[in-house]
Formats: sequence, structure tokens, C-alpha cells
Amino acid sequence: NSFDSFFKIGGGGDMKSFLEEEYKLKADPFDSKVSLFPPMAGRKKEKRKWQQILKERTGQRGNSFNFIIGDYGLGKSFTLYKIFEEPKDNTGILPILITILPEDPVRKFGLNFVQRMFGKFSIDEFKKLIGKVSSANLLRLKETLHEPGVIFEKIIKGDELAFAFLRGDRPINAKEMAKLGIVKNLDSTERVKEYLLAYLFLLKSAGVDSLLILIDEVEYLFSQMRGAKISLVFNTLRGFYDLQQSNTKSIELGETANMIFFFGISEDGWERLNKLNKREKAEGGPIQPFMDRKDNIIILEPLNEEETKELIESRLKYDRVKGYSSSKPLVPFSEHFVNYIFELTKGKPRHIVEKCDRVLLDGLEQKISLITRAFAKKVFESHGLPT
Repeated sequence: NSFDSFFKIGGGGDMKSFLEEEYKLKADPFDSKVSLFPPMAGRKKEKRKWQQILKERTGQRGNSFNFIIGDYGLGKSFTLYKIFEEPKDNTGILPILITILPEDPVRKFGLNFVQRMFGKFSIDEFKKLIGKVSSANLLRLKETLHEPGVIFEKIIKGDELAFAFLRGDRPINAKEMAKLGIVKNLDSTERVKEYLLAYLFLLKSAGVDSLLILIDEVEYLFSQMRGAKISLVFNTLRGFYDLQQSNTKSIELGETANMIFFFGISEDGWERLNKLNKREKAEGGPIQPFMDRKDNIIILEPLNEEETKELIESRLKYDRVKGYSSSKPLVPFSEHFVNYIFELTKGKPRHIVEKCDRVLLDGLEQKISLITRAFAKKVFESHGLPT
């Protein structure tokens, strides 16, 4: 079911030639159902909103909770990735993208979460990010948060053992801890929060104003946990929000990078979160203070017909052969094909991509020069798909 498979079966050279000469494409732009690289279609209102959030919240003292809400197929992951890409030329914002997975361990959620954040960087990236911190600020950090200061100083110097300890890559024994010059293992949420606070201090000292944390598939938390466990997770996240305000050390507000969170969550997950929040208003609990801290909500709606066409054209343009004129941006599709795809998918981006992929592959295999509504309908019928 993938474009590459055609070239392994045989006759691939001929198909590749047809793809380039008739379809004017160097590859199938729809073969990756969750490809994050092509341009975004539609979502102009949503983009303005997240850009405004970044503009307003970057470099502020407090942290920020924001939510991207959308049903399956509406592009939550794609949207989060585009927000991740947003500050690529802004050295004052450091983005991190984390996906909650069904198999993620639920024990020590906060510890695992922060270590996954640290795991997004190589030791060289750490050295590049915080290596410019002055010796005076490093000394101050060691005086305030001694063991985190020691570990980060060693990482700046390229110590692989300190790096493995920070990220939780493997267990560290007593002899190795003595070598690192520390006595406390990194084995709890409360302890890892000290390392996160230290990291935010170092980032600010190095000229990074904000840590942008994008969390996808938040609804998976509901599939893994019930009752007290899920309350504990949201209480932990609320604790991260309050991190700088609740620290008892001599690191002041404004001396650390702040954190800007974007949570990607399904409509069902959002509804369940609100039900818990409503129940806790009468009973008390951690969900309510978590929800009280939300700043902005961005709701993803289906694309309209014009935006559906824009999505298809932008994907095609992304993989056009060199020198192709843009006078016929829909080649190899007809206008009626696009109308049909919109009718079938109701404007859900993922479904649009999947259906274009299926029809393009069959069109390539059968060497159909123009892919029409009638041909697409036959393809879907042949694969037992709704028409």
C-alpha cells in the first residue's frame, strides 16, 4: 500500500517514468499519512492565534497552558508540529515535541516526562545551548541547587556519565554517583523538578527566554489510568506550571526561562477532562486547579472545500518535478475529483491525504493520465471503501 513497494515488485523504472512524465511528480506526495513537512492548508485563523500566544507569552515570568482540540483526522499532530517549527529562526524560544504513547509507563509520570524532555537533545546540543553560561551563574546555581548544578556543569564539559544520569538512560550505581559527586539519585518527580528548574535557569542565562513544550495525544492518559492515577498526572502537570512560584530556593521569578505548553487532545479527551473538572468543583481535587490555569483554546474544524483543494495542491507542489509550471496545479487530478474527495472526507485532512494516496497509487499502476471522479469511485469500490 505504499509508493515504494511498486519499485520492489518490478517494472518500477517504467512507473517512475510515468510518474514523472505524466503526473509531473518525483514522488507520491500522499504516501506518508502523517507527513509533517508539506505546507499547511487553511488554518489561517488558528495560526494567527498560536503566533499571538507565542508573541505574548515568550519571556514572561509565568508559564502558560494552551490546548489544541480536534477529533481524529483533523490535524492535531500536524498543527503541533507547525507550532514546533514556528520559532525555528527565534533563538529565544526552544521547542520540544513529546507524544504521549499508550505504552508509556504511568509510574513516576513527572520523572519520566522531564527525562523524555531531556532525551530530546544530544550532549552536543546541551553543550551548545548552555555552554555559554557564565562561570558566575554556574557557581550560583551550584550554591542554590547544588547537585543539579554539578551535573549540568559536567555535561557542559562533555561528561557522558552525567548526561546518562540526567536522561535516565540507564541505572547509575553508588560508585558512579560518587564519581559524579552527588549523593541523591534521580528517582522521583520532586527531585527531577529541581533539575528542570536548574535547566530553566541555565537557559535564561544563555539567552533562551522560553521553553516551548508541545504534548500530543493527551487523551491516551485516559486509556492508561483511572481515578487517583489520572488525578496524580494532572496534579504533576499543574506542579510544572507552578514550578518557579513554588520553589523555595533563591532563584527568583524572571531569572528562569518560562514554559509555554500546548496540549493536543481529542474532542472526547477534552470532554472527559471537563467532566472531571465539573465533578471536582463539588468534591475537590487536582483537575480543577489544572484547568483553572488554562490560557487559550484552539479548536480545529474540518477544512472547507476551497481549503481541501489547497491541501491537495500544496501536497502536489511539494513533490513536483523540477521546472514544472504551476499553470495546472492539480495534475494529475481533475477538479471534479477534488469535489468528490471533499464530499467523501467532509474536510478531514488525514482522510483527504489517505484517499488521494489510494487513488494515486492505483492510477499509477494502471497508467491513468487524468484521475477523475469516476475513476476514484471505481478505485474505492474495488478496495471495499465507502463511495
